Amino acid sequence: MSYTNVNVNISENQKQKLKQAVDTKSPVSIRLGFEDLCGSDVLALTNSKVNRMAKALQNGKGITLKMSKCQVVHNIKTEGGFL
Repeated sequence: MSYTNVNVNISENQKQKLKQAVDTKSPVSIRLGFEDLCGSDVLALTNSKVNRMAKALQNGKGITLKMSKCQVVHNIKTEGGFL
């Protein structure tokens, strides 16, 4: 599966939620408001999620990202990732 790095804003609570998902080896969902779709935190997302984010940006809306355990683990390894 290929991933694309995207810059977003992730709150401290969402970072804790992502860390907990890694520890418990479970999927996780995080809500990103329209204002959070551009930022300094890096997430590695699949092309379909990148396309959904682009559509949300065009429509001035937020998005709920559902990430599998594999996607969360991949983000830990991403340079500049959320952890």
